[in-house]
Amino acid sequence: MLSPLTHDDPHGLGAYRLIARLGSGGMGTVYLARSASGRTAALKTMHARIAADPAARTRFRLEVDAARVIGPVHGARVFDADPLADTPWLATEYVLGPPLDEAVSLAGPLPEPAVRTLGALLCAALAQLHASDVVHRDLKPSNIMITADGPKVIDFGIARAIGDDRLTRTGTAAGTPAFMSPEQATGQEHTSEGDVFALAGVLTYAATGRGPFGTGQHADLIYRVRYADPDLTGVPPALLPILTRCLSKNPADRPSTTDLAAQLCPGQGGFADHLPDPLLMEITRRVGDVWHARPHRLPAPPDHAFAGSFPSGTRSVPSTPSVVSRRKLLVLGGISALGAAAAGAGAWAWSGRQDTTGPKPPAVASKEPAWDMLWQVRGTSVADPLVPPSPLVLDGLLVVGENGVQGLDPATGATKWSDPGVWFMRRTATDGKQIYAADHTLEETDPLRVATVDPATGKLRAPFSELKDLRAILYGTQLLCATGDAVYLVGGRGPHTNTGFGKDQTWFLLGIDARSGNKLWEVPLPARPDKSERLHFLSAQAVGKYLVLVQQSAGGVPRLVVHDALTGKALWDRPLDGKQSAFSRAHPAVDDRHVYPSAGELVALGLADGKVAWRFAGETPGARFSPPAVKDSVVYAVEESRGMVALDATSGTLRWAEKGREVTADDLDTPPAVGITQVYSSAASGLVAADIRTGAVSRPFKAAKARYFAHASAGRLIAIGDEYTAAYPLA
Repeated sequence: MLSPLTHDDPHGLGAYRLIARLGSGGMGTVYLARSASGRTAALKTMHARIAADPAARTRFRLEVDAARVIGPVHGARVFDADPLADTPWLATEYVLGPPLDEAVSLAGPLPEPAVRTLGALLCAALAQLHASDVVHRDLKPSNIMITADGPKVIDFGIARAIGDDRLTRTGTAAGTPAFMSPEQATGQEHTSEGDVFALAGVLTYAATGRGPFGTGQHADLIYRVRYADPDLTGVPPALLPILTRCLSKNPADRPSTTDLAAQLCPGQGGFADHLPDPLLMEITRRVGDVWHARPHRLPAPPDHAFAGSFPSGTRSVPSTPSVVSRRKLLVLGGISALGAAAAGAGAWAWSGRQDTTGPKPPAVASKEPAWDMLWQVRGTSVADPLVPPSPLVLDGLLVVGENGVQGLDPATGATKWSDPGVWFMRRTATDGKQIYAADHTLEETDPLRVATVDPATGKLRAPFSELKDLRAILYGTQLLCATGDAVYLVGGRGPHTNTGFGKDQTWFLLGIDARSGNKLWEVPLPARPDKSERLHFLSAQAVGKYLVLVQQSAGGVPRLVVHDALTGKALWDRPLDGKQSAFSRAHPAVDDRHVYPSAGELVALGLADGKVAWRFAGETPGARFSPPAVKDSVVYAVEESRGMVALDATSGTLRWAEKGREVTADDLDTPPAVGITQVYSSAASGLVAADIRTGAVSRPFKAAKARYFAHASAGRLIAIGDEYTAAYPLA
C-alpha cells in the first residue's frame, strides 16, 4: 500500500509534506501527505510532460470539480488543489479502506445483504453526480473504496458534464472495457444510463468476484459488452432480474438510480454490519499503517543501475491479529478515521495507482535477472474497440496504446514520442520497417489517402497514395496489413459516416503498391446493414503471395479467407467454428506453407488450397487448444489438458509436451510467444517458459494476464495488458 519516496520526488506541495508513495503511472503520482496541522491527505499530481498539454490540464481541473461535486459523504472531501501549478496537484481526504477489487480478493464475494447495501449507497452517489449533470464514465471495482462508513467513489479523471464532448474524440472509447456500457464502447454519448450499466457490473463483481463480461484483452471485452449476454452465474437469484435489466444493451431499458435503489431494498443496520470480518480487519490495519507511516526516501540509484528499473517498494504486512470483536473493530476504525481526517481517494487508476492486476516491479534485486520485469509503462484507454489490439513492432521501436499512443524504445521503455495526433481516427499497420496510416480528414468529400509515418517522431508524412474514388472518414475503413511491396486495406464509396455503415455505401478489399501508391486491385465485399458496426475483417497477414484474412459476416460469424496477394483473387475460405469469441478466433498462425487456424482445434491447412495437411488430436478426445504460434517449422499451442505442446509444422508430429499443468479457460485465450531459446505462455501462476528444444519448463514467474510478444531485435518479451505495457528479458 505504502512505498518509499524516490530520490527525485518533491519534498512537499502547497501546505503538504510528502510521506510516502501510494501509486505512480504514466499520468502522475499519488502520495500520502500531511499538513503542518497533522491533517493526512492523498495528494495527486500530474507529470510535468503531461501538464504541458492544455487539454490534460483542463481534464485535471474538471476532475477537481467533479470530486467537489460528489463531496465527502459519497467520495473524498477536497482539501485543496492547484491545477495551474507547474506540477498540478489535488489534495483529498485519505480513504481508510481497500478498493472493492482488493476487498473481494481478500474476503471473497460479498454476501447478498452487503451487495444490496453497497448498490443502494452507490446509487445515491451517482444520483448526486447526475443531479449536477456530471457522469463518472469509469465506475469499476478499483474506483470504489470500501470503508466502515460506506463506499466512496473516486477517480474522476474522465468524468465530464453530460452532453459535453469537447474533450472526447468522436468515435473513441474512454474508460475500462470490462465495465463500460455498449454505447461508451463505441465512442457514443455516455449518459447517466451508462453509469447505471457500469454499476451493475460492479455489483456483479461484488457478488461473484468477476465482472459480467469476464476478463481478457480490450477488444475481446468490448466485443462481449456490445454483443454478448452478461454472465451472471453466481449472482443471488433475487438480484438476477435487477442486474439483468441494468445490463440491457438499450440505455432506455435501464432503471434510474432512484428506481434501482428502491429495487435493491437494503436491509436494516449500517454498511459495516454486512461486511465480512476479514474485510473489517483490513480496514483497521490500514488505520495503523497511516498512523505509523514515517517519511522515507530512497537514495539516488548508482550510475550502473539499469535505466528502466523501478524503485523497490515496501508494503507493511500485519502480524497475525488477535481475535477482536466486530464492535471494537468498528470503534477503532471510526476513531482513527476521525483522527487521520480520512475518507478519500487513496488510489486512482487514472494516475496509475499500484495495480493489483498488473505486473509488479521486484521488491529486491534478483540473482536471476531473466525473471525480472525490466520496465513498465501505463496506458489508459481504447480508441478503436473493434480491432484486436496489437502493438506495432519495428526495429528499435514499439508503438503501443490506442488513444494516447506512444512510441517506445523496446529495450528501455523510454518514450521516443507520444500521441502526435496522427492516430486520431486513423488506421495503422506496419511491415516491420515502416508505419503506414490511412483514413480521416475533416472533409467528408475528400478522397482516401495512405501515408507513411516518421518512426523517429510519430508524425504523418505526405500521402503517397490518393484513392480518388474512395471516401475518407468512412466508418468501415481498415488498414489491414502491409509488406515491403504492398499495403492492403478496406475502403468504401458512398455518403459520409463515421459511426457505423450506411445503407448506400459499397465496400472493397484493396491492394495498393507501397512504392507508387497505385491501386493494384479491388475486390467487392458483402454489403453491411445500415448502421451496422461490425467491421469486415478481424485480422490480416500477408505471407509471400498469399493474403490471409479472418473475415466476419454482418451477423458476426468469422471465416478464414485466403486471397492471392498479387491479384486479389479469392482462393478459398472456410468457417471458423468454435466456442471461443470471434476475436479469440481471429489469431491464426501462418508460415510459408500452412495456415494454422485459431478455432479450438489444432490443424494445418495448405495456404494454396485450404486442404487439411494434418490435424493433431491431443492427449484427450476433443481437447481444445489456444491460438497457435509458429516459428522455424515448429507450431506451438496450449492444450487444455496438459499445457504447451510443440509440433512439427510439416507433419504435425508431437515434438514435446508440457506435463501436468492445470490449464484454465483464460490460458487458452492467447497464443504462446516464441522467443530465442524459450517459448512462453500464460498460466494461473503467472507466465510459464519452456525450452524450445525439449519442453523443459523453468519455474514460472509472476506476471499479470496479458498478451505477450517477442521483440527479438531488442531482446525483450513485451506484455500488453489492459492498462500497461511491460517488458521482460527475452530468452
